[in-house]
Amino acid sequence: MLLSREGGGTVLMASSTAVALGVVPSILEQWTTRQWVLVVVFAGALALVLAGWVLQRPRGLGVVVSLYPADRTQASRVAALKNASRTAHSATLVVDRAVLWPGEFPVQGRSDVADFVARLIDAQIEELRAGGRAEPEVALYVLAHLQDGFLLGRRLADDIQLSLTVMHLSQQAGRSVIPGVEIGSSLRAALTPPQRTQVTRLLATPTRDSPQLVEVPAAAGARRHRIALIVRLASASSMVDDARHVAVTGQDSYGPWHHTGYRLPPAGPGSTEGPCGAYLIIDTGNAYLPDDSGVYAAVTTYIWECWQAARQEWAQRLGGTTAVEGLLFFHGPLPVAVALGWLTARDRISLVHHDLRLAQGTAPPSPAGS
Repeated sequence: MLLSREGGGTVLMASSTAVALGVVPSILEQWTTRQWVLVVVFAGALALVLAGWVLQRPRGLGVVVSLYPADRTQASRVAALKNASRTAHSATLVVDRAVLWPGEFPVQGRSDVADFVARLIDAQIEELRAGGRAEPEVALYVLAHLQDGFLLGRRLADDIQLSLTVMHLSQQAGRSVIPGVEIGSSLRAALTPPQRTQVTRLLATPTRDSPQLVEVPAAAGARRHRIALIVRLASASSMVDDARHVAVTGQDSYGPWHHTGYRLPPAGPGSTEGPCGAYLIIDTGNAYLPDDSGVYAAVTTYIWECWQAARQEWAQRLGGTTAVEGLLFFHGPLPVAVALGWLTARDRISLVHHDLRLAQGTAPPSPAGS
């Protein structure tokens, strides 16, 4: 216990307090009458007391979540997240699918796994509260498919925490772990003019207004109440074209030898997939977003605003009582996907999973292990 950060801080505070107020001043008075010496020693001891307090105080909870299957988990990336959390926080919770479920999921669906992770986080927070600590700040270190991150964000919207930050494993800075998006009500606040200008400058086709909602010509089997939100925030040359093809045709491949890799969600019993009624594209081209939490937050809010506006516009065009649904085709930083899940937790929108192995022409995994 004494070798821990908190234990070391307690020892430092106790010993420094003794130096400042105990026997050391009395000894110095017998050795010298110079007041500045006493002042310097007293000030130094107070500085050490403050340093001990900083070391001793709780530093929140780090939650490391790895949801890749055992055969796809990169141990070095998981280790980087664990080390970052243990360095920065008083407590660390590790939820590693490769350890909990060494094989493929036998029965659990993606939503079930997200719910399981959220329950573990809740339990850890309650344990910290029971220990007499203040409400902990929570930092989420996630390594998962974008769809799993999106679903986790939706589930976490049910649990109001004092502070929740989704961390980012940067590929641009040598796999360093940096703040990604701080999740909270500020994400729903309207963008300031500087923020809006910052976001629009990142777009491949800058525009001062929201991107245009493009209507798909009516076709047999079309699901007119659905709109596709296509978002590219990182390098993926064919992503926009592939997603648009799926949205316009309702088909996940161009032919028997060219699959887009997208897996449309089930249409429901007795129904089939079909073209969407309209689509919207938010595209930064093949450039990556700068590693800046402020940029991530502004881009997240911008996407959410565009979705809200598109949903309202399409509902007005349909003129009926059918609820508008969204299909989110997303390629970008995982923290943004988690934050979008949190923001749209009460909306009818699903993130469409993209399977690289399927897109490359290899056999897809079984639905239970996807």
